[in-house]
Amino acid sequence: MPNVDIYYARVCGLCTEAVDWLRSRDVTFTAYAVQWDNEADAFVDTPTAQEMHRRCGQTVDFVPQIFIGERHIAGWKKLKPMIESGEIDALIPKID
Repeated sequence: MPNVDIYYARVCGLCTEAVDWLRSRDVTFTAYAVQWDNEADAFVDTPTAQEMHRRCGQTVDFVPQIFIGERHIAGWKKLKPMIESGEIDALIPKID
């Protein structure tokens, strides 16, 4: 199984959806918390946020940012259709 990483914010409901789905599949993953600064309208500039931006290839303003191996999935709105279509099964095989 490939390494799975997820960048999330504690206040993000869609991040919770993504994490819950990974857990429902018994996927081992590493979660990285980032924090949103409402005044700056950007993520707090931390090493974790910098790494997220680097891995995404650009500055991003939403989470979750999901990485399955080298594959980047930008948000729950991209992940959910992959789950519904079964496309995700090629990346994360279902364990029965």
